[in-house]
Amino acid sequence: MRCLVIYNPAAGKKGAYRGVREQIRRYCQKEGIDLEEAVTQFPGHAEKIAEAAARTGEPVKIYGVGGDGTLCEIAGAAAGRNHVQVGIFPVGSGNDYIRTFGSQERFLQVEAQMKAQPVKVDMIQTEKMLSLNLCSAGLDAAVALHMAKFKKLPLVSGPMAYNLALVKCVLGKMGNDLKVTIDGHPPIQDRFLFALAGSGRYYGGGYCGAPEADPSDGLLDFVLIRKVGRLRLAKLLSEYKKGKHLRSGAFQDILIFMRGKRMEITCEQSVVVNFDGECQPLSQISFRVLPQALNFLVPGGKQA
Repeated sequence: MRCLVIYNPAAGKKGAYRGVREQIRRYCQKEGIDLEEAVTQFPGHAEKIAEAAARTGEPVKIYGVGGDGTLCEIAGAAAGRNHVQVGIFPVGSGNDYIRTFGSQERFLQVEAQMKAQPVKVDMIQTEKMLSLNLCSAGLDAAVALHMAKFKKLPLVSGPMAYNLALVKCVLGKMGNDLKVTIDGHPPIQDRFLFALAGSGRYYGGGYCGAPEADPSDGLLDFVLIRKVGRLRLAKLLSEYKKGKHLRSGAFQDILIFMRGKRMEITCEQSVVVNFDGECQPLSQISFRVLPQALNFLVPGGKQA
């Protein structure tokens, strides 16, 4: 099987990919693996490189050395192609998708990665793009939008950028009037802080928004949080970040949790929508599960 590694030099701390690159090269040389390498030059380049490799029809393992954005690009090119397996060496600022399966240290072990077996995982189909991890609309999507800007500042890590963006958004307008329909059930209309669709569990540099999501169950976890005041929100954030909100009495009157295959959102005024960190304002969007869409390489096997 071919082995292609795509390096994203813009991911994480400057030059973070170089140490991993040297470890990969040494291992492949020792094991006699014919290593192919590519370096991204611009946003979206990883998807183009992966698409070219996948299009040949030849069985191939495609590893990214980068963050969640790199992984999402490669996954988009590999979706629905059984001859393609996708892995990630997480050197980005957030590395959220892999948290569902194990630690960053585990995913950075070169031998374990090269010997990893694929796990069939779901993806999320939207009108705009394919997503792998989580999609959302509302406050947390606006946070993701501003987070991308803060991450460009010197010495600002992924979690720090998320917290700075959160403060900025909380001090601004909160709540959107949304009409949410899940699997054709009667629509839910209310003012929500946000509505989330998760295949993975974590986003925003460690926030566990969908703590019970199973990336391989053919379903999405839908989490809706009604609008609350700033003071109450501040008290709830810690439990939300730890993923305790689904079973917490503090969320009982504001949380809606469902599991299903499709969520549609409409609103009169546009709301910021997040697709695995890619954000844009929209007035209508749907999130639909694509079951078993990707062969994802998990070192040591699935432990989600």
